[in-house]
Amino acid sequence: MLNILAAILLFGFIILFHELGHFLLAKLNGVGVIEFSLGMGPRLASFSWHGTRYSLKALPLGGSCAMADEDTDSGQPDGFLNKSVWARISVIAAGPVFNFILAFLFGVIIVGYRGYDLPVLTSVMEGYPAAEAGLQPGDLILSMNGQRMLDYRDLSLYLQLHPEEELKVRYARMTEDGSQSRADAAGGEGTAAVPDGAADWYAEGISYETYETSFSTVLNEETGTYMMGIEHMPRYHKAENLLHHLRLGWHEVVFQGKAAIQSFGLLFRGYLGAEDLGGPIRIVADMGQVVEQVRPAGWLSVLLTLMNIGVVLNASLGVMNLLPIPALDGGRLVFLLIEAVRGRAVKPETENMIHLAGMMLLMGLMLFIMFNDIRNLVFR
Repeated sequence: MLNILAAILLFGFIILFHELGHFLLAKLNGVGVIEFSLGMGPRLASFSWHGTRYSLKALPLGGSCAMADEDTDSGQPDGFLNKSVWARISVIAAGPVFNFILAFLFGVIIVGYRGYDLPVLTSVMEGYPAAEAGLQPGDLILSMNGQRMLDYRDLSLYLQLHPEEELKVRYARMTEDGSQSRADAAGGEGTAAVPDGAADWYAEGISYETYETSFSTVLNEETGTYMMGIEHMPRYHKAENLLHHLRLGWHEVVFQGKAAIQSFGLLFRGYLGAEDLGGPIRIVADMGQVVEQVRPAGWLSVLLTLMNIGVVLNASLGVMNLLPIPALDGGRLVFLLIEAVRGRAVKPETENMIHLAGMMLLMGLMLFIMFNDIRNLVFR
């Protein structure tokens, strides 16, 4: 029960932070905020302060920032529609931006504690494309199809999101006169030549050469996944300096945001099915299970795990809200940008009808996902 509670609190905090972005920019731009609430449904408690009602509602999986004249212009001086187009853009964009900020803060903390894992190959499996293309243990993967690999997870995610595609791989290999070390390969038998930490690859005067090769992944019938035939033993390293640390923290946000966007591509291409879609119920249930698994390792591990999940949720929520879908922040930004370009707004009746249609479609999707969540929880 505590695990589910922790998951719900994290989910609620993320939504609260999103709505806080709208709230703060609304106040900054002189927009009247009627109600700022955490949760959905009937109010459990509320109080008013400086013209705004602050509410706690029964269902913790949601929140809102209701602004004056948000949909219809009644001529109030502090009405949302009475403000400049750029002020309104800043208010709407602030929600997703605050999600990215929170994800970045979590990412910086995680990297500071965990470090990062260079995409260095521990071993190469015979008979698979990587070995046939000439890759060897100890090679450092630099990029795939032009996308830089900063962490081994970049490589792993890229392979998941690009099945059956030809890969143009750029990699580095230390020359024989370069400083190399040996590390036990996974399984305990034999050794594989891998760099002993990031310093081996970033030290001045290191001797290495870069190469390029191309190949396609193959389907492993047993696992049902597409593989290039490599193995990797995690070796975490600390950031070289503060700038590198901040860059790695931001990379956590980019990594998860990219995963959210490209996962939709897999859905439309048929690599993912409707059963793979998950909503708040499934997310909270899965978070509870993950917390239960790491709890024996101590509360620090639980906290870091929740932060890691927080990066995923914040980056995904930020990306999803910026999509140009009616009723979402991204859909509203489209209309505001049109207004900024043409110098006049789309008719409110037209915009409201489009947003209403989008809301109905989103509600239908949410009901389908909720049904899917309940079915998966009951029958899995």
